[in-house]
Amino acid sequence: MNGTGVVVGVVVLVAQVAIACVVGVVIYRAWKKRSSAVARGDLTVGPDGGTTFPLMASFAGVRGLPWWFAVATNNARPLLEILPSGLRYRVIRKRERAFSEIKRVDVRTFWQTVNIDIAFRGAVLTMVGNVGTLEQARAALALLPPGVPLTPRARAVLAGGTP
Repeated sequence: MNGTGVVVGVVVLVAQVAIACVVGVVIYRAWKKRSSAVARGDLTVGPDGGTTFPLMASFAGVRGLPWWFAVATNNARPLLEILPSGLRYRVIRKRERAFSEIKRVDVRTFWQTVNIDIAFRGAVLTMVGNVGTLEQARAALALLPPGVPLTPRARAVLAGGTP
């Protein structure tokens, strides 16, 4: 190999490392921005009266399988919005469901996550949103109307306890 080939190889290697560092910094900053918004509890109320909860991620689970099993995930633009008439959420695409369609609402915690797990009547898939803290989960549960079925864990969180 001549001297020119070695120089070109070194330049290409340095460029690849620089690009990887820039991409890593961009991803880290986006994650840090979302995690700090979740930790601060930045709730927003829209013009339609819906309260949007910042999520770390949203998941589509399968009813009947273990709670940690998901067939889809969204950590780019997850959404959980509690409207006066129901829920608006996004895992893969944005959906709206009426409160009457909710079969049960559960709260699951594991390591550094607090997940609200919502199962719908007649649906195989569930919606799971990582709200980050028990306080956020409590705020979300408090906005649900009294007729929405809560599991014992969800009722404990709503009452100020832990699941």
